[in-house]
Amino acid sequence: MVAVWSEASVEELGFTELRQSVTTDVVVIGGGITGLTTALQLAEQGRDVVVLEADRVGQSNTGNSTGNLYSTVAKGLEPIRRKWGDEVVRDLVRARASAVDHMESLNDRLGMDCQFARMPLYRVQLNDDPKRTQSLEQEVDALRAAGLAPQEVSGSLFGLTIKHGLKLDNQAQLNPLRFTQELARAATAAGAQIYENSGVVEISYRENRVKTASAEVHASHIVHATHTPKGIDVLQTGMMPSREYGVSARVRSGTETPEGVVWVIDAFHSLRSYHYNGNDYVMVVGEDHKGGEGTHGKGYFDKLEQYLSAHYDIGPVRHRWSAQQFSSPDGLPFIGRMHGKDNAYVATGFAADGLVWGTLAGLILCDMITDRPNEWGKLFDARRFTPVKSLKGVAEEGAKVTKDLVKDYLSPDRVKDLDKVEPGEGRVLTHEGEKLAVYRDPSGTCTAVSAICPHMKCVVHFNGADTSWDCPCHGSRFRIDGSVIEGPALSGLTPKLGARDTGFSSSEHTE
Repeated sequence: MVAVWSEASVEELGFTELRQSVTTDVVVIGGGITGLTTALQLAEQGRDVVVLEADRVGQSNTGNSTGNLYSTVAKGLEPIRRKWGDEVVRDLVRARASAVDHMESLNDRLGMDCQFARMPLYRVQLNDDPKRTQSLEQEVDALRAAGLAPQEVSGSLFGLTIKHGLKLDNQAQLNPLRFTQELARAATAAGAQIYENSGVVEISYRENRVKTASAEVHASHIVHATHTPKGIDVLQTGMMPSREYGVSARVRSGTETPEGVVWVIDAFHSLRSYHYNGNDYVMVVGEDHKGGEGTHGKGYFDKLEQYLSAHYDIGPVRHRWSAQQFSSPDGLPFIGRMHGKDNAYVATGFAADGLVWGTLAGLILCDMITDRPNEWGKLFDARRFTPVKSLKGVAEEGAKVTKDLVKDYLSPDRVKDLDKVEPGEGRVLTHEGEKLAVYRDPSGTCTAVSAICPHMKCVVHFNGADTSWDCPCHGSRFRIDGSVIEGPALSGLTPKLGARDTGFSSSEHTE
């Protein structure tokens, strides 16, 4: 599954796996927009930088985003205004606007081929629901309190019939994968060393050491640019992981497409168009759910395809993808030094707004490492203590983790015969007192790995849309063979009885 941005991706950047241990000023874990913005800024300041990317540059959550850039946030400013007040929402909007401006200046200065363009943003309601109308009116008030100038819209627009809506001018869009790849090129030209297929398996803050499967990096500063910090960190107790899905298709000639950032709030969907190589695409992102709580099937993509077909004259869906998000309990991201670790830095809690937050984080972290002042560092400080503002979020996430643990440990899915696991399906079962994550591929071959997430011992769940094992507690995700895809886990799910070549005997599936 790949996003539509792959149509214009740079196929080969020439980055290799780290195979020889190195010493540097800064090691950045993660080759997405946060990590590469940080690396470019530091390299241009004359610092030696090493970037470790577990997969390929920009191919994870950055490359699976919408490419929308805006000074507000997708969930709305009103909830943040209620918690933090007018001054904070004004500062938030100014901070995010400055990050979008920085991306535009980079695009111009470096001559990036990423289709950066200033576009309007729309937040619209298609159904006449009084509660959502009231919510939209409150959002208009919050936007005005933040210093923005929303305009009212209604009627027919981009193939939609809008009951109520607002428009914000001077927002932006780009191809996020191509932008990140261009960042990588620029960072390399400035002196940074970037390594792909170099996932981190161990971190020692005392020894200033980061280890991959084949080498080590010794650095004065360690930056977690991985969406959520690797390993165990206090911030994870309140962080709320979730996933959302996207599909895109070409539109047929003469079909009106959504030009700009279009958020439909009835049941949240993000719409936008993309034009490349003479082809016009329309995409929709939505169907979000909490991490590890997805259904077994692939219905998310089907629902999104149906949504596109209901509004636009499209051809076959050509791209399907998904992305992970982590939301902070107090509504603001955490950017800065980690708790108790003066040489380590984190950037997390971006929710669905990671492109702009990631850019801002890169600027803040560079200034922090180079001992320069930054206007926004205090507001988003990763060590801030906001128990009242965080109470609801921490309580909800704590209750969710507890519920998942109790349900998964005390009420296991007892499959008495392997034949109950259908082709293309994954199930968690208990064999001789041990929980196993069992997947049967379409050809009928089974693979079994430990169902216990090595991060903090929660039980993983099967995500049929992504064909992955997802941890419902803190967002770690694993491939069918148990290897880590993303999240805080440093190691994978242990291979168990019934590896791909051997299978189980049916008598082995009862407790």
